Amino acid sequence: MIPFVFPLGIFVAVILVWFFFRSGGYKRHPLDAPPGRDWILTAERFRDPQSGEMLEVWYCPRTGERAYVRGWGGNGA
Repeated sequence: MIPFVFPLGIFVAVILVWFFFRSGGYKRHPLDAPPGRDWILTAERFRDPQSGEMLEVWYCPRTGERAYVRGWGGNGA
C-alpha cells in the first residue's frame, strides 16, 4: 500500500502546484487604493495585459511583499 501512496501524493502535489502557478503565475487582484502606511510606491508601472488597466507597484520593506494598485488613469486613459 505504501509504495502506491507515496507516488500518488507526489502526483497530487505536482497537479496542485501546476493549478496555482499556471498561465503566468499566481495573480492577485489589483487594489483600488494603496495598502497602508508601511508601503512605498515604486517607480514600476505597467499595463495589465488582460484588463488593459495601468497598475502601480507598491512595496512593503518590512515584509518584502508587493501589491498592485490601479493607477490614476483607471483604464489607461
